[in-house]
Amino acid sequence: MQFSDFSNAAFFNNPYPLYDEMRAAGPLVKLSAGLYVTGRYSVVHDLLFDRRFGKGIEASVKARYGNAAVDEPIFRMARHMLAGLNPPTHTRLRALVMKSFTARQLERFRLASHEISHRLADALIASDQPDIIRDFAFPLPAQIICTIMNVPLEDAPMLKRLSDDASSVLDVNVMNAEQLRKANESVLELQRYFTALFEARRRNPGDDLISQMVAAEEEGEVMTNEELVANVLLLFVAGHETTTNIIGNSLVSLHRHPEQLILARSNPAILPNVIMECMRHETSVQSTMRVALEDAEVAGVQVARGDVVFVWLGAAHRDPEKFAEPDRLKIDRSFKDVKILSFGGGLHFCLGARLATMEIEAALGTLFSRLPDMRITNLDDLRWHKRSQLRGVESLQIARS
Repeated sequence: MQFSDFSNAAFFNNPYPLYDEMRAAGPLVKLSAGLYVTGRYSVVHDLLFDRRFGKGIEASVKARYGNAAVDEPIFRMARHMLAGLNPPTHTRLRALVMKSFTARQLERFRLASHEISHRLADALIASDQPDIIRDFAFPLPAQIICTIMNVPLEDAPMLKRLSDDASSVLDVNVMNAEQLRKANESVLELQRYFTALFEARRRNPGDDLISQMVAAEEEGEVMTNEELVANVLLLFVAGHETTTNIIGNSLVSLHRHPEQLILARSNPAILPNVIMECMRHETSVQSTMRVALEDAEVAGVQVARGDVVFVWLGAAHRDPEKFAEPDRLKIDRSFKDVKILSFGGGLHFCLGARLATMEIEAALGTLFSRLPDMRITNLDDLRWHKRSQLRGVESLQIARS
């Protein structure tokens, strides 16, 4: 097994045979000096909660791009993202960002999720050639985020395009020179856009999420412009592409298990469990990374300080040691004694997990009620994005029976 196995066409189309191979190879598989992978649920779970391991964007960048790359704009920005920080900086910044998610903001988010889901469903129903990804799952998160940030909806496509380029920083795949150039240009453009927005909100604050983030204070600390840009961008990247993919992947899993789809549509009360099982079966975030903060032993393997471990959530969710019939979708599966790892764990548990869950419940609930006879017409000819870390389909064409 080598790192390139995670970035070829066979893997993008169906990663699960490689995951089976990874789990069979051992609890922690060494790919090269200082670089490991794991796909066993028990090891993945423990690493996510192990304080001896943390995030290390610089270590990951140096391992994949060389030492000089850490000064590229895309990687400089990533150093300020919550997703890549360790305590005490992570603790300070997370507290500040959390202050922005007030009960009022959460209620605004819930209402926006339902309102926009129904508006997009109206357009789907009226369309001659509807595509769930293009017409619903793709615009939904961007419009919701723009609404709660009080950003013009007409800016949503531009922000989505730029954040898509920038999101490459979160992927396992190594960018080529052209992709790196585009990512750098997009980050600089986003920095200009949001810096101007922050200044406008400082002069004239409102009741939106941007104003809350600009004003957030904890023990005299506030966020710098660099931290604000990085974490607003993180909301767009982590909150958009992952949500689009969860909606699409859930529909793929359900339509590939039609008896489960019928049960899900006819039992709205079990929607939260349906979403949990869909996220287990075909998770949007396939992997994340941890860096050893000290020398440590993991599942009998000695790992040195600074070593990088890629933990494969998608593999852990299909581990037969943890889940009976792991390749089968079972929407009545019990999660009483097992955690779904799609939102990570420990100090780096996803800050937006509650927001994402609200969005997905609104999206699937709306589709089940408004388009109960919907079927996917290209289910046997899906095109998966060429991404290792974030898994999703490019298109889901639909018809109504």
